Formats: sequence, structure tokens, C-alpha cells
Amino acid sequence: MNLGNSTLEPAMSLLTMDARAQWANVAERAVQQYGTPCYITRLQPIQKALEELELGQSGDVRSWLSFKTHPLPQLVAWWTQAGRGVEVVSEAEFATVRRLGCPVDQLLVNGVAKHSWLGHYPVSQLRVHFDSPREVDALLPLALDCEWRVGVRVHAPDEQDARDERFGGQFGMTAGEAVASLRRLREAGANVQSIHFHLGQGPQAPDAYVRAVEHVARVCDAAAFRPRFVDCGGGLPAPSFAGRALAGLRTAIRVTQARFRPELEQVWLENGRFLTDQSSILAVRVIDAKDRPESRYLICDGGRTNHALAADKGPHPILMIPERSGAPRLTTVCGPTCMTDDTLGRVQLPEDVGPGDVLLWMNAGAYHLPWETRFSQGLCAVAWCDEAEDLSLARAREQPDQWVQPWNL
Repeated sequence: MNLGNSTLEPAMSLLTMDARAQWANVAERAVQQYGTPCYITRLQPIQKALEELELGQSGDVRSWLSFKTHPLPQLVAWWTQAGRGVEVVSEAEFATVRRLGCPVDQLLVNGVAKHSWLGHYPVSQLRVHFDSPREVDALLPLALDCEWRVGVRVHAPDEQDARDERFGGQFGMTAGEAVASLRRLREAGANVQSIHFHLGQGPQAPDAYVRAVEHVARVCDAAAFRPRFVDCGGGLPAPSFAGRALAGLRTAIRVTQARFRPELEQVWLENGRFLTDQSSILAVRVIDAKDRPESRYLICDGGRTNHALAADKGPHPILMIPERSGAPRLTTVCGPTCMTDDTLGRVQLPEDVGPGDVLLWMNAGAYHLPWETRFSQGLCAVAWCDEAEDLSLARAREQPDQWVQPWNL
């Protein structure tokens, strides 16, 4: 298993030899059984990230699974059987998780514009965070009838557009809206239990979580509200890059526990990327090779267009099956579609990598599976690797003659 160029060296250095060997072993078995391209998710990295996230925390901290980040039914089954909760932000996610048998007490509904669909589901005792005053207006009667356990999402001071920091973003309520909504919900007799914030996916200052907690505390004071649950949302990067942000979150948890005692029962977290980013890989097979003056091009049966729209967000280590030891050559790893940006990376790879070899594109967990496309190719196979490292097929590869099936012909 060789590493790529200098842009990959920091990422590759974080993979121990044991980790590389474990991934190679699992991937080789998965490729033999299910072919390529194939997403492969292992539970063990998720368990490790979960332990790190909750290190030193008591049972007063509860991690919810962000379903949108890695919507894999086998992961939901394991997560709920362990007694943990699942967070959803859309009707499709809600319907899917309900179909998978998630108990109501382990289901949390977040997201925007829920009034456009949640009213169709008169589910008793549902946990819901209102994102806007309009949602409160539309859903309050149902919340009362069904005895929902509700809260509000507050727009945190450090929450901003990840691409343009001049903009705060569209999520949550202003302080004034949150205070008014909390008062209205309580005056109407709703079972108001929680308050929620989320810092988003942009880079975070070390004290951003603490500032968010202090902001939420001021909102609660103004509304004369003492929450039983404070939801600190998600936003942590992958474990290898989360050092300062994770330390800031741990400090914020301590501040939350001190600030909202004795009424506070739990602090909730929803860190999808931190938990799942390093849990999955994309295995693709080289099917053609072209030598050009500026680069060698390896064309594979999977790529960015279909499987890795987030390929440009940081370096992704690439392992090889079998191992190769040729001289390093600048190599562009391409997918099979007729799109110029269908590339998984441009890295130094051994020059003897060629057709038939399998490349393992690492860190393909967070957001890669839900952003998968059917562009020209169809959906690929998905493999699940449980606690014992036993493999099972989570989803078979879509065959060419199935591509037309969703169309009304």
C-alpha cells in the first residue's frame, strides 16, 4: 500500500500500518464478493470515534446519529439497538428511519421548513425542534394534540456560510424570535424540553461552542425557560483534524452542565462527519491507463461524478491492491464518466499501477453515500462490515437495464 504525493503525506501519516492492513483485508474480501465500484463501511472506526467524542463524559451526554450524513440502514439498526437516537432533517429521512423501526423516543426531527411535511405525521410523543416562527404557527396545534416534546433552534453567533463568512446562513431563529417562540409554546401548553444550536460546517474558532452556549443561555433567561436538554448540534471535522474544535466542545459541555443545573438532564450532540468520515472507503478498479506528458491517467470504474462529489475537500489517502513498488509518477485518478472534473485526485502513484488493480479511496464516509449520483452509470454496491469485521451486502449494484426503471415509460 503506497502513498501518493506530498499533498497526501499528512493524511497518509495518520493511517497506521495496522489500519492500512485492516482496510486492505476488508476491501479485498468485499471486492471479491461484490465487485467494484463499491462503498465499504466498517463499524469499528465509528465505535472508535464515538468513544473519543464521549471520552471523559458521563451518561449526561447523548450522541444522536446524523442520518443525512451517512444514511446506511445497517448503521441505524446497530445505533438504535445500542439505545442511541437518530436525528433526521427531511421527510424522506423521517419516513425511512420510521420504516427501519426506530422508536419514537430515539427519533429527533430537526431541519428547515418542516411545516411543509411534518403535519402529515400525527406521531405521538415525537421530539421536534422548531426552526422558525412559521413552523411554530403551522405545527403548534398538532404538537399539542400529539403531545410532542419540542424545542427551538437558535442561530448561533459563530454560525456562518461555509463558503462566504459574510453570511450567517438560513438556519435557526434570531434571539428575539427564539424568545417569542419559547414563550408562545409554553403559554399554549406545549411540552417544551430543549433548545438547540449548530455551528455549521465552516472552520470554527476554539471558543465558538462556548459563545454559542452563552448565547443560548441568554435566550433562555429572557424567556424564563430552563431546558431539560441542550442540543449542541454537530460541525466537528473528522477526528484527525478535530483537535481544537473537540477541546472547545468539551469545554462547552462543562459550561452547559454548570449553567443549566439542576434542571438539565442531558447534553445532546449530532456530529455526523466526526463519527463517519473515516468509517468508509470507495473501492474502484482501474480499467484503462493513458500516458501523457503532463500526467499519467488511470481511468477507473468509479469516480467523483458518481461517488465522491466532496473529493475536493481535503486530501484522501489512496491505497492499492495489490501493492506496487514502481517509480512514482504524477497520476490523475479518473472516473468512467464523460465529465472533465470526474477525478478522485492527482497524486504520485507507482508507475506500474495499471488495469485490473484496485484503488481504495479513503475517508469516503461523511456525505459521499447520500450525494451519490446515477449519472450514466447507476448506483454502486454498498458493503457493511460489522463489529466482528464480518461482511454483508447492504445494497447490490444497480444493473444497466435497471437504470431506466424510475422513469414513467
